[in-house]
Amino acid sequence: MANFNQLTMAQELLSHNNINVVSTMFGLSKKLVYAPTGATVKVHKYNYNPEAAAHLERVIESDGKGLAAAVKACRVTKQEIGNIELDACVSTDKQFVALQVLQFSDYSYHAVTRVAFYEGEQAQLVASILD
Repeated sequence: MANFNQLTMAQELLSHNNINVVSTMFGLSKKLVYAPTGATVKVHKYNYNPEAAAHLERVIESDGKGLAAAVKACRVTKQEIGNIELDACVSTDKQFVALQVLQFSDYSYHAVTRVAFYEGEQAQLVASILD
């Protein structure tokens, strides 16, 4: 599992109104918590092939009404190594999801999409493509 401070979206994630940083183990460690439910937010990095980028971008760029259709059409398969990376922060109760697509070029990953935040039913819907 990745450290949330090392994400490209770290600043935006930490400035989200419903995300709190909680110190654990006498301040030696920190975790993200989705405030409305108290659920821990886990950070994941998934790799995909280049064809998956268009599907993931459609999900992130869709509005509330088009989200269900974009998720249904999203056919992506995770890979061990790929030049497309999806950074995902998902609460353990799947009531909060934050996503950003990055592409590997010039020896590092660069953001391709904005950071998208989902809560409630939309978060559950988006989390279904990550399982």
